[in-house]
Amino acid sequence: MLVVGLAGEPGEETRTMEFVRAAQTAAHRVTVIGVDGSEQSAAQPIEPLPSWASTGFAPEFEDYLRASFGAGDDGLDELRDLSPLGPLMLLRTHQGARPYTEVLMCARVRAIGTLFARVGRFEHTSESGIAELVSQALPFTDSLQDRVRIEGNAYVTYEQGIEIEQKINLFESPSIWSVTRELWAAVENGEFPGFITDPGYELTRWHFVQHNFEILGPADEVGHMAFQEIPDGKYQLKRKRFPKDSLRREETFRKGIEVPDKDFEGFLSAEYPELTFRRLPGFLRTRFDINVQSVITGHYFGIETDEVNVVTDSRPARLRQVEMEYLETRWHEGMDGASIDADLDRLTGLVEKHLAKAGVAAERSFYSKLSFLRDYVDGTGAEQAFS
Repeated sequence: MLVVGLAGEPGEETRTMEFVRAAQTAAHRVTVIGVDGSEQSAAQPIEPLPSWASTGFAPEFEDYLRASFGAGDDGLDELRDLSPLGPLMLLRTHQGARPYTEVLMCARVRAIGTLFARVGRFEHTSESGIAELVSQALPFTDSLQDRVRIEGNAYVTYEQGIEIEQKINLFESPSIWSVTRELWAAVENGEFPGFITDPGYELTRWHFVQHNFEILGPADEVGHMAFQEIPDGKYQLKRKRFPKDSLRREETFRKGIEVPDKDFEGFLSAEYPELTFRRLPGFLRTRFDINVQSVITGHYFGIETDEVNVVTDSRPARLRQVEMEYLETRWHEGMDGASIDADLDRLTGLVEKHLAKAGVAAERSFYSKLSFLRDYVDGTGAEQAFS
C-alpha cells in the first residue's frame, strides 16, 4: 500500500466528507507499507509534490516513485506498473489528549478531484505510526461499502415526501444566470465555509411550462397542483399540500400523465372528484441549481436561482427567487437528520450575505409560487413588486 502524507490543517473539526483537488494531494511524505506491516521510505520530495491528477498519478509523481522505490534489485516490482493503483481511503488524524483518526473511504473519482466519505473512526496512542494507523483503518473500509462505493446507493432522504426549503425574494431584476455564476464562484472560492459544490453534478438547468391549479378544499387538502410539460407530450403532475407558506410542505409527484386535448379540468374532475379547484395562470419557469454538500454534516442542498414568468395573460408578471432546498444526505458514519434545519439556515445566511455584498436587493421569506399567483389574480400588487 502506498501512503501519501498530505498537509495538515488547524482545528479539531470533524468532517463527514473530504473533497481533495489535485493541488491538495501534494505529498509531504511518502511510505510504502508491505502486507507484513513493514514500512519502506525513501528520500522525501524536496518540495511538496502533487501526487494525483484527474484519474491517475501525476506524471512527476510517477517519476519520483519509480526513482525512489521501483529501481534496482531491491526495488518494488509492484511500482513498475502504477496503472492499477487508485484512491482507497483518506485518514484524518486528530492529535490531543485522546488522539483519534477518522476513516474516509473513496466515494467518487472525478477529473476535478476525489471525494471521500467517513465510514468510521478509532482512538489510538500518540505514538502510533503510519503502518499501525493504516492497519487499524483497513477494517473500516468494509463499513457502508455498498453505500459509499455505489453511486446510486450513496444517499438517503430524510422526511420523504416533504419539501424543506428556504426562499429569498429578489426585488430587483438581475439576470438569474449572473446571480448563479457569482454564487457558484463564491462557493468554489471558499466563501461558503463547510460547503462544496457536488463534484461532477455542480450545476443543473431546468426550463418548462407549468399549468397551475389551486386546491380550495377540503380544508385539510388545500394547496397547489401543477401540470409540468414534458417533451414527449405527457406531463408530470406535482402536488403540494400546505395551509400556509412555511419551511415544510408536503410534496408528491405523478409522472407520465396523459391529458388528451390539454383538458386539465376534466382530468382533475375525473381523478380527484373529492377536491375543489381554481385554475390559476400558467407560467414559464427557468431555474439554475447549484448543488452543494456540507462536508460537516453530509447534507446535500440545492441553491436554486429561479425565474417565473406568467405567460397566459396579457398582463406580464415575473417572480425571481433564490431557493435553498434540502435534497438528501450522503451516507456516512454518524448521520443525523436533526441537523438539517440548522444547516439549511446557515446556508441561507451565507447566500444572503453574498447577495448583500453583491448589491442585490433581497429578502428572506417563505413566499410561494401559489401566493404569487394568488396575488396576481387578486390584484394585490405582487406583479409590481416582482416585475
